[in-house]
Amino acid sequence: MKKIVFLSLLFMILFGCMARKIIPRNYFILEYYSHTEKDGLKMDEPFDQSVYIEDTKVPRTYNRKQIVVRHFGPRITYSDNNLWGIKFSKIIPNLVKKRFDNYNMFKSTHREVFTSEADFVIETNINNIEMYISETLYQARLNIDFAYRKKDNEKPYVIHSANVEKVLLKQDFDTFAQTINEIIFEEIDKFAAKINIYNTLGPQADYSKEKVPVDIDPSMIEILDSEEENSGKGLLLVPAITRTENEPYYKIIDKYGYEQAAKMGEAFPLMEGTYSIKYGSGNQVQQIIKKNIQIHPRYKTIVQPDWGCLIVEIMDESRNYSKVIYEVFSLGNAESYGSEFPSEVELGEQENVWVLTPGYYKITLNNEPFNTYTDFTTIHIEEGSVQKLTIVMRTDEDGNPTHMAGAGILEESFLEASLEPLKFSSAIHINGNMNSDNELDEDNPEVTITMNSQLENYLIYDKDPLYYKMKSIIELGISKSSDTDFRLAADDFDLKNTGIYYFVKNIGFYGRFDVNTHFFDEKQYDSKKFYYQKFDENGDALGDSVFADYIKTKTPFFPVALKEGIGINYRILNFSRANLNFRAGFGVRQFFNNNVFVYAPADTYYDGNNIQHRKYYELSSTHTTGTELSLVGNFQLPFNLTYASDADFYFPFDEVGEYTFEWENSFKLNLFKHISLDYKFNLEKLGKDSGIDYLIQEHSIFLRVTYFLR
Repeated sequence: MKKIVFLSLLFMILFGCMARKIIPRNYFILEYYSHTEKDGLKMDEPFDQSVYIEDTKVPRTYNRKQIVVRHFGPRITYSDNNLWGIKFSKIIPNLVKKRFDNYNMFKSTHREVFTSEADFVIETNINNIEMYISETLYQARLNIDFAYRKKDNEKPYVIHSANVEKVLLKQDFDTFAQTINEIIFEEIDKFAAKINIYNTLGPQADYSKEKVPVDIDPSMIEILDSEEENSGKGLLLVPAITRTENEPYYKIIDKYGYEQAAKMGEAFPLMEGTYSIKYGSGNQVQQIIKKNIQIHPRYKTIVQPDWGCLIVEIMDESRNYSKVIYEVFSLGNAESYGSEFPSEVELGEQENVWVLTPGYYKITLNNEPFNTYTDFTTIHIEEGSVQKLTIVMRTDEDGNPTHMAGAGILEESFLEASLEPLKFSSAIHINGNMNSDNELDEDNPEVTITMNSQLENYLIYDKDPLYYKMKSIIELGISKSSDTDFRLAADDFDLKNTGIYYFVKNIGFYGRFDVNTHFFDEKQYDSKKFYYQKFDENGDALGDSVFADYIKTKTPFFPVALKEGIGINYRILNFSRANLNFRAGFGVRQFFNNNVFVYAPADTYYDGNNIQHRKYYELSSTHTTGTELSLVGNFQLPFNLTYASDADFYFPFDEVGEYTFEWENSFKLNLFKHISLDYKFNLEKLGKDSGIDYLIQEHSIFLRVTYFLR
């Protein structure tokens, strides 16, 4: 019971520290604004009519407390933290009544009960009341109908319908509610003006500006004149078919010839109407023009691609970046679309994207003209597709690029694969070291050779709201010195699985399952032979002392270390060059030991001949539960340097004050395409049952050669 209470309190404390400021629940009202009254609608003598104002009819979609949010299309959501504090069916007719009473328009108005003296009825009907949200535009929309009729006649005398959209100058719900409030009074005033004209002129009344008689109050004409057709805004999306952020801008041209610039891949808000767009690489004449693009209110118009994209990559035969200028020509008419140096992607530059009309193109190098027969290649650009052209250069003795060695589409599926939520990568890393030292013997230097290899695999599934990552590393290494044979220097298998379900933007539930083991016997060697004796986990001797220069301390696959955990994941940073997650939850640690022996210098004894004997004790298997805390991050630093950190703390429930932690730090400096300088610094504190009561430090620096399997 104490464990459960402790874990619950810990979760509340951690979540309270991690969570952002709690968002309060806001309630919004519609109220009467006397300052918006129109003096031209105030009457000295009211019409001799008694009017009953019915409850407003509201469809189920909008007849709820949550404010409706529409996303420029058929999708709507309801805001959980921004609510209406009123009922539309009651507040709208109440506002109408107060407005008409203040204008002294009718002899009497009634709301709650239909009385026999009421000879006219006013009806209101809300069709839509919502906030429109896109990446670049916030709008308030009200679609409402008013009707004024005789109580015994279903056909209305006066009808007023309004479908109004207004851009919110400040993108928040306070501004939205106030804007809706203002729209309601504007439309009530227009409805009142129509009733006034009708009761003055009779059934022949015409509300258009040109036909209203001159003897009508001019202020009435002004109110109706403000009733323009509100077409509303829609969105235009010219897709970025490379799915990158560096496709060029394009121009939007309205019917008056006015131009606006927009970026491919980002929805751009426009008023309802017909537009033309101009896009593509090259000069004004070479760009593509598409006409008669219709923009509809509250709708996202997506332009179907009738162009293709080209990305050019230039490298030498060692796969190093080559700074060679290239030029793109149309193969049909020899027109140049421009020249560029390739981007240095490894230094963080964005790849240059050429947007071209489908067809054949010629790419030349080193300022060669269109009619050259050297240093050129051709490529076919297809509609709606992306071509990544790789050009390989030969180099001289100093490494300077001289002329083309070959060119072609080597990674035609790269861009498509990068868009899939499931990604798999695999690589082999090889590290080698040879050291010669004659410090001890001038004529016989001691030579040490070390070879180390790693097979590294990643499997990542990333599709909101689910994220899963599997990482496995198999490491094997051998070493040899002048006076020893080849020996196993590294033997490790590490498997990590982490899954996260984000229930809000940066907070989610996580689950983990990690395995660590090895494949071969592990032996400890000494430069001289020594006596040792093994004991089981109960302290009983396992045979007599043995005299040898090594001892087998581990058998294949043991120990097996398992880590499981569930809890809360908080994504602190989530950028392309910086990623940091904090996790806190319930953890399980399991260590399965079979013929695993440890030795501490204190575990020795001396026989009758004063000869030292080492004691090796067998570790027992353990199983604990506790609280785990983790901090995991990856950072892309300047100068081609990357840094990865994984800190893992564990506090077992049964051992008060006892804890373990592992902190892995890795720095990688990319020198060339497949060569890097790696430095690793790891800290580890093991539990008391391990036999090691000090902080373990591990430093390693090496030159790494990497070959990517996929």
